[in-house]
Amino acid sequence: MASAYDAREVYLSDKSMGPPSTWRLAAVLVGLTELVESPPPEDPGQAIDRLAEIDELLGQVEARGLPFEMHVLPQLRSAVGHAVFRQYFLAAPQETRGAASIPSDWLLAVKQHIESVNADPEPTKEAMSQGFEGILSTTMNWAMAASWDQLVVWSPPSPSHTDDSLSQLHMVEGDTWITERFTRTYLSEWSVAALRSEWRYLHGQLLPPCDSSEMRVREISASDLAKVMADRLGADRRPSERLIDMLVRPAVKFLEDDRRTEAAALFEAALRLDPRNANALNNLGFCLLPDDPEQALRHLDAAIDTGNADMEISNANRVLALALLGRWTSACDLAAAHLNRHGDSSPRGPVWLWESSSMLTDNTAVLMTCDDIGSYVAELHELAATMDGEGSSRTEA
Repeated sequence: MASAYDAREVYLSDKSMGPPSTWRLAAVLVGLTELVESPPPEDPGQAIDRLAEIDELLGQVEARGLPFEMHVLPQLRSAVGHAVFRQYFLAAPQETRGAASIPSDWLLAVKQHIESVNADPEPTKEAMSQGFEGILSTTMNWAMAASWDQLVVWSPPSPSHTDDSLSQLHMVEGDTWITERFTRTYLSEWSVAALRSEWRYLHGQLLPPCDSSEMRVREISASDLAKVMADRLGADRRPSERLIDMLVRPAVKFLEDDRRTEAAALFEAALRLDPRNANALNNLGFCLLPDDPEQALRHLDAAIDTGNADMEISNANRVLALALLGRWTSACDLAAAHLNRHGDSSPRGPVWLWESSSMLTDNTAVLMTCDDIGSYVAELHELAATMDGEGSSRTEA
């Protein structure tokens, strides 16, 4: 039985054994992605070393016969765009130096969007989401259009060349299957296009663009792949998929700091770019659960209506929303249906959920990580069944 694949463990293992020329392709791709995602150092010597490491790994990609422009660069463009937004416009304001840690050229590139938010001492969620949308658009369009030399050093666009729409994302061509296969540990993190390519490969309908020996580094079972694809097979390839995933970590930081308005604004901004993105709808609903479970439920239901939602996560959030609204019968029925459908689901990576007991007993919002959604829903089902029964008894009395 094949052991579970961990992208970073593969990279660290190969790195500890020898130079890049001895690494497997999977480790090369993980290492290259991590390097370009890391901010260029301010120290000139360190910056030169970083570029040398990147060039060495690029040479290894070419040596393995994997076409860089078609199979690697599209994924790196997305990774760098997300990294710039995360590093400069989400993480930096929370550091000691605050906005002073953001390069002045990047501040100039997004000046109009920052000013639109700062115009009000207490900006609304709407204003913040518009600001986030503008900054996201600027960074992602830059990443999709920049030359490789500009991309790798995070060289910002001039203000006269910024674009507030994400139309260019739809114009980027390439096949990210192999890069996703080796750099994303969980199948749930893959794009729909990559899942489809893997399915065709497993069934002998598609040859890999690299040596077949490299593919054996990661073995994927058709049954595991089928389970992930079941809820997503009808989805179109969406350029915003990776972007939505990237917003999760900063949103969690906002939630941990009780800044739920800012967290919700992130996903509202994402929905401006992709109004029917199931993950964005679910995540927005999740952020709203403690303060407005009714509105949260509307977004969670909308995620289900897209046909592309992660049913396990969305249902867990929907059951909690129904419980918070006191709709115990509906909560009980949904939980029972969920357990009947997903009771034997395969293990998955940890996801963020609200601790249900604290929220239902004293309205305290506490985040938790959960790798067993079935048990989480089962606990809610037990509570809902109890409360529903008590309600029925009172009605009969």
